[in-house]
Amino acid sequence: MWLRRRDLLAGPASALLPSLWAAPAFPRIGFVPSTYRGLKRTAAPNDALDYEIVRDMVWNAIRLGRPRAGSLEAKIKPGAWVVVKPNIVALRPRPAYRTGDITDFRVTKAVVEYLARFSRAARVTVAEGGSYRRPGDKALDNVCKQNGVHVDARTFDWGAGEFPGFGGSLHDMLAGMAAAFPGKSFDYVDLSYDAVREAGGKYARLPVPLAPNGVGAFSLRPDYFVTNTIRDCDFLITVPVMKVHMQCGITCCLKNYVGTAPREAYAPPGSFSNSNLHRDHSVEDRIDSFICDLAAFHPPDYAVVDAIRGLQYQEHGNGLPDQMIRSNLVFATEDPVAADALAARLMGFNEEDIEHLQMAEQRGMGTLRLDRADIAGADPVRLVRGWAKPRAWHGRGNRLWKLSPNWGTPDVSWTPYTAPTDTLSLAQWTNRPVPEGARFTAAATALANGHLNAWLWTGFQGKLRLRLNNETVLDLENRTRYRVGQYQYPIALRPGLNRFVCELEAVSATPQLSLLVVTGQNNGDTPRQLQWRPA
Repeated sequence: MWLRRRDLLAGPASALLPSLWAAPAFPRIGFVPSTYRGLKRTAAPNDALDYEIVRDMVWNAIRLGRPRAGSLEAKIKPGAWVVVKPNIVALRPRPAYRTGDITDFRVTKAVVEYLARFSRAARVTVAEGGSYRRPGDKALDNVCKQNGVHVDARTFDWGAGEFPGFGGSLHDMLAGMAAAFPGKSFDYVDLSYDAVREAGGKYARLPVPLAPNGVGAFSLRPDYFVTNTIRDCDFLITVPVMKVHMQCGITCCLKNYVGTAPREAYAPPGSFSNSNLHRDHSVEDRIDSFICDLAAFHPPDYAVVDAIRGLQYQEHGNGLPDQMIRSNLVFATEDPVAADALAARLMGFNEEDIEHLQMAEQRGMGTLRLDRADIAGADPVRLVRGWAKPRAWHGRGNRLWKLSPNWGTPDVSWTPYTAPTDTLSLAQWTNRPVPEGARFTAAATALANGHLNAWLWTGFQGKLRLRLNNETVLDLENRTRYRVGQYQYPIALRPGLNRFVCELEAVSATPQLSLLVVTGQNNGDTPRQLQWRPA
């Protein structure tokens, strides 16, 4: 894959670099704040924007974020069916809705207008599956009404205040495009009602396609209900809003695919949530597995990120006055993994902690390494901010272990093992139930770039003695419920390799262990100066 041409280069991700015209092998990200000097008219980072400025930002980002084909319009084949997938998960009457929860409609409109003016697409579809039932659905729950009329994302009238320059409804915008560009068709598809069905009408479960490198599903259940539109369209542009998410850290290009899961198939009776998607496909209560799996059915062909306004703390309104953050940014690229990595960096996350980005990179969807991306336009370094993270957030723990089913055995006899998740399941490693009193040794190695004051987060159930560089950090018994990061201790790492050795005595048939190193701020993030290495 072209994004892997420099995979032999090792080392931690470097700082973001100013824009350069790099070789085509690098993913290119067009990065445009409202202060960008290439705009016809600029605005301050905290200013309200009108449609003309937003459109100029979007179009500049698209042109700067040129794909390998040379331009977005060159990448779209004549007569193509192009789907634009924004995030419209909620509508304004919903109690948890607040501005920054969904993609700015002006960004969506600017993308559609760009396609109308410059591409040779025959059909442009805006598609989303949100938390509201469509008119005509006979169920009474999750119905959104405006002036007593049942409305949805297509027909809800936003007025003139929330998105200045976008007045009225999505239907009005698409009708205006159809009138202005009669050679193309414009429509909306509610993905919640677009499930692929078998010949007899039953919802069809489809297996996650294998990537060219052979990587398949990340969920333990590898078959999904999916939508016709996402599967069948010729070209897919994801247009997410950049914000924090309670379960996976960030929501951006790839998390936007949760809205492609048909709620008609996944909602339990009396609800219009996709809770059965979570039930069937989460791994250890995390949703990253099905984010990447859903994206595998049609990975983004292009991405335009709305970072004008977003939400910190969590993905929906929490009532705090400082939750909404205005950044007045737009960026665009054909590499959704690089786009999400940049979004994570801008919000103050360590992008390598975002689990679904690690998975997407494994599938070859793009590069997580920002030092392998060409940032064109403005320099994003000065725009990195520390957004408030979810209370329960934590980054990726160690996966690279050496294990022994005994204490006191020589290191050379220990077995290398890569855990699939943050949690090391010793019953899974042994492939049998573990008797009470069984003793295990688990070793891990971390490489620190210089002296590092950090926090050690560990979770376990049983009796644990943990040593760091031959010094005992904890000697403790725990018989309460296991969870990641339940014990937290300040530690000091030395430059170079640091060795953790855990001696765990089981008190149940399913002993578990987790090990994370967290920044000195104790905020759940892995320090950028640290990398886990084979033990």
